[in-house]
Amino acid sequence: MISIRNLSKTFNGKAVLSDFTAEFKEGQSICIMGPSGIGKTTLLRLLAGLEKADSGEIAGLDGKKKSFIFQENRLLPWLSLYDNMRFVTNDAEKIETALKQTGLWDDRSKMPDELSGGMARRAAIARAAAVGGDVFFIDEPLYGLDVRTSRDILSLIKETIRGKTSFIVTHSPEEAYFLADSIFFLQQSPVSQGMIKNITDFSSPEDIKNQLL
Repeated sequence: MISIRNLSKTFNGKAVLSDFTAEFKEGQSICIMGPSGIGKTTLLRLLAGLEKADSGEIAGLDGKKKSFIFQENRLLPWLSLYDNMRFVTNDAEKIETALKQTGLWDDRSKMPDELSGGMARRAAIARAAAVGGDVFFIDEPLYGLDVRTSRDILSLIKETIRGKTSFIVTHSPEEAYFLADSIFFLQQSPVSQGMIKNITDFSSPEDIKNQLL
């Protein structure tokens, strides 16, 4: 079990999380949803250890290998796509598999500034897939991708995180319906609690959209 107890976080004098408490089952894919600006990415970064809370604690993640897909692609501009992959793992087989699954194998020698926005996004996802991990943190996985590419990438993400604990921030009911085992809704700012529902509670992405209204 991953537990959050009495977590608070303030940015520039504005409370984002206030005495926030929640529990999540391990081995599940959990989508975090809610209105823009409510604190979804802040919660994700706190869980990943990329931000420090003002107070409170998070238990259940210590010692686990973490893999993060940021909303920004964060490719190193002085390295080729292949060397960007090698920067995080030396497993040539995993690198090749991830680049082929994302349709980037033939572009492996290109520099980041030679990649389109969609290609760069796919590269960021391929990098996380090659690294692997015990826990995945994913911020808007399909940001900048076209519809056709999105279907393939969603399938890759789903396979990569299968059976792993995953926290995914998304505004898309369709993405959540495809990827999530459960959905954690943030509904009030500053966030003090949320509502978690199993994906089986929804019969379609439209049901999720209605929950967000």
